[in-house]
Amino acid sequence: MSYDARFKPFANVDAGDHGFNYRQFRSNAVLRYEYRPGSTLFVVWQQNRSNNLDPTDPDYQNGYQLSRDYGTAFRDHPNNTFLVRWSYWMNP
Repeated sequence: MSYDARFKPFANVDAGDHGFNYRQFRSNAVLRYEYRPGSTLFVVWQQNRSNNLDPTDPDYQNGYQLSRDYGTAFRDHPNNTFLVRWSYWMNP
């Protein structure tokens, strides 16, 4: 695919196009427990919620509004990650 087919100058963007609306919320929590000097247990939870709105979506057409977009970020599907790390110090 040629360069001209992939990119176009900023001046040629349609005036009615508002660009894009991408919502994202990320959070994490870490629990650290040291049961012996040098020996630890980590439990980590991470959550990511994101959504790229379709231009036909009414939320997209009304532009960015903090009160609406903050609340709708929690309707997006969450991706949860749980991690556990255990380390044990062995004294020779």
